Amino acid sequence: MAKKLIIVSAGKLGREILSWASHAIAAGAPWEIKGFLDNRQDALRNYNYRVGIIGEVSTYDVMEDDVFVCAIGDPLQKQKFCEPLLTKGGRFINLIHPSASIGHHVELGMGTIVAPFCSFSCDVRVGDFVTFLPFSNVTHDTQIGSWTQISGHCGINGHVSIGEGVFLGSHSCITPGVKLGDGCFVCAGSIVTRHVPAGSKVFGNPARPILKVLDALDEKPRAAAKLEAVAE
Repeated sequence: MAKKLIIVSAGKLGREILSWASHAIAAGAPWEIKGFLDNRQDALRNYNYRVGIIGEVSTYDVMEDDVFVCAIGDPLQKQKFCEPLLTKGGRFINLIHPSASIGHHVELGMGTIVAPFCSFSCDVRVGDFVTFLPFSNVTHDTQIGSWTQISGHCGINGHVSIGEGVFLGSHSCITPGVKLGDGCFVCAGSIVTRHVPAGSKVFGNPARPILKVLDALDEKPRAAAKLEAVAE
């Protein structure tokens, strides 16, 4: 019997994930799409979808045949809305688009999303609740921490280490051997050529720090990050 797939958030990414999940189901994934969870009851206004918003995360009662996928890009908000469902016994699946290429010895944690045309070469380890958006690639001997968000067209080269709760903007590139600390934010189009300390926001080619995130990653609840300018 097919599991009932629920998408957490009916925003822009949620609508994209609905399409990718439909492609996976057509390719044989054992799910039926049940609907979205979202606190914004009007999130799908002016959109014509065959499934709608079935409730809010905070009040939804997890059913035995439910499975979940999280469609929230911000790492802080992703954890904020997934943890209540996990506490209730919610099970998060891995959504891997049929067009993705997964090589040898690639370990993907719970709640992973791999969008169309992503590529993993070999010997890659990924934590829980990591999202890879279209056309991103990860090469050999790389580790990526939980709650991280990899935007579209990102290039992650060999022997890279990415911490927890990291955000990579679209078209960013991490060169071989670089380490990104927990909670880093890499702006779109940046080329990261050296290690980035935890909580730093970097931009440019080569990427340089522009802001410092002060909140500790394990702070609960995870509020919006406070920012402080970093002197050059």
